[in-house]
Amino acid sequence: MPPLPVSPELEFVLDVDTERRRRGQAPRGSFLGRGPTDPEHQLSGTLELPRQRSRACVTPTFQLHDGIRDKLRPIIVTLAYGIRGPGEHRGRRGAVLPPLSPAL
Repeated sequence: MPPLPVSPELEFVLDVDTERRRRGQAPRGSFLGRGPTDPEHQLSGTLELPRQRSRACVTPTFQLHDGIRDKLRPIIVTLAYGIRGPGEHRGRRGAVLPPLSPAL
């Protein structure tokens, strides 16, 4: 496989207790080390993949809140991710196309 022209970056968002929050209930835990704009029930970030078939990991720390009463239902954590692109460029007709971004 030829090398990638750019190092793709994956954007991700971890979210906890989404269904409980939809029902108006508070989440049962929070992520430590989240960004200042992230709510306590979310953790977002980016990972750079320097080359093909390389691996990168994030090890989030999750903390349960004190006084949890619902101990029987699982705490569900969802993950959403996508490739951060260099931006969408719309050129004029006949212009040279920019290099294609990788696809998931």
